[in-house]
Amino acid sequence: MKAHSIRYKFFAGISVVALVFIGVLLVLNLFFYDDYYMMTRRNELSTVYQSVRRSYAGGSGNIAATLDALENRSAARLAVIRSNGTIIYASSFTRDAADPPEGGAPLFGYNGMFLDFNDIRFRGYAVLAAVFANVDWHTLGSDYQFLTVSLRDSDQYLCLAGSIDTQADTYLIAYMPYAFIENNSSLNLVFLLIAGSCALLICIIFAYFLSRQFTRPLIAMAGLADRMSELDFSSKYEGQERDEIGRLGQSLNRLSAYLEQAVGELQQSNTQLAQQIQEKERIDNMRREFIVNVSHELKTPIALIQGYAEGLTAGVADDPEDRKFYCDTIADEADHMNKLVMQLLSLSKLELGAEQTFYEEIDLHALCEEAVRKTAVLCASRGLTVDYADTRATVRTDAGLLEQVLMNYLSNAIRYTADGGRIEITAHRTGRGVCLRVFNEGSGLPEDELPKIWEKFYRTDRARSRENGGTGIGLSLVRAIADTLHGSCGTENVPGGISFWFEFADVPETDA
Repeated sequence: MKAHSIRYKFFAGISVVALVFIGVLLVLNLFFYDDYYMMTRRNELSTVYQSVRRSYAGGSGNIAATLDALENRSAARLAVIRSNGTIIYASSFTRDAADPPEGGAPLFGYNGMFLDFNDIRFRGYAVLAAVFANVDWHTLGSDYQFLTVSLRDSDQYLCLAGSIDTQADTYLIAYMPYAFIENNSSLNLVFLLIAGSCALLICIIFAYFLSRQFTRPLIAMAGLADRMSELDFSSKYEGQERDEIGRLGQSLNRLSAYLEQAVGELQQSNTQLAQQIQEKERIDNMRREFIVNVSHELKTPIALIQGYAEGLTAGVADDPEDRKFYCDTIADEADHMNKLVMQLLSLSKLELGAEQTFYEEIDLHALCEEAVRKTAVLCASRGLTVDYADTRATVRTDAGLLEQVLMNYLSNAIRYTADGGRIEITAHRTGRGVCLRVFNEGSGLPEDELPKIWEKFYRTDRARSRENGGTGIGLSLVRAIADTLHGSCGTENVPGGISFWFEFADVPETDA
């Protein structure tokens, strides 16, 4: 476990509490146990005294059984005496009562026999003699007192001397050795050390497993929070606790869901904003390119018109034929400019959605026939053949817009078909409506240029001259018309040439 982890802190906290608790027990035992134990021993002797006093009936025969039972239940030794030294009962007497003591003055009498307390072969007699010598029985009255007795070998005894029958001049002496008390205290200290060590070990083991169990969900939630900080919201808290930790985990799950939704929306907004910025940049680039291209397209006819007009004004063309050439050139260039401007206006209206559509029944074959008739002079001058036999169909759409598409496709095909070549116009029905195709013979276009020809003012390298090239607006106009009619357009290289197609919906009369 790492020192900074919550598991380590929890484990260390429980261990320290257990250690402090056991330390407090040891300190209390060392400094207060002896006093407490001595107090309990005094209370025990007092209890024995009260029991004997209540049970005493004035004779050793009546009190012997009670004294024997009390001695068995406690660590005290008991004796009943009179103030003149006569022993009525003493559990320490073990020799024959008829055997007299050796030498000395008679001090105690036991069944008429006298004992000398200078004979310490019997330790119990010595304790009784010491108590008898240190207690003023006449002033004791009906109360009791405690005293400590020391023998010659430094053994000490805790003693109680008390009256049990003042009229019969009978007293109780109860005593217990200090050695017993000290041994019990030492034994208790050793046991406490052993029990404390075992308890501390158990607490440490318990603290280890409890810290793992308690901190596992917290560590899991910390990992979940780390993944959330890295915008990874796939992980969820799986705990089933019903306490505060469980509620915290569920709150993290809800927070993760909310953040995932918010971040998703923010990313979507950022994506849309980036797309909008890119679109704006594209439009700005297109606008700048458009201005440059329009300026380029208008510069040449304006220069020609200005030059020829100045020539006419200066009288350079005196010959009627020269003046007619000048005037025709000015008219052609003005017409070229007018077509360009009209196409630009039409394209702008279509891109802005301002072009109104009028749907009507159209004979597609008749529309193709009219387009071929309008371009017949151009085709005849170059020996081109136009086939439109496979266009017999009736559709419902905007005739004006469809005618612009057809004329742009056809003009484009005439412009890029070699002399004597063939152009074919076909139409067939599709799942969406009708698809119109214009094919012209030739070498086709490079595949990388096919998407570019739909851009404004884009012309292939073969169409950079004013003689062969158009305005560069026609195919852009077709694409705008396709968007207006909810159709599509495109081009593809096919064997023998290139094919332009325009697919549009056959609008039902109810949708017109």
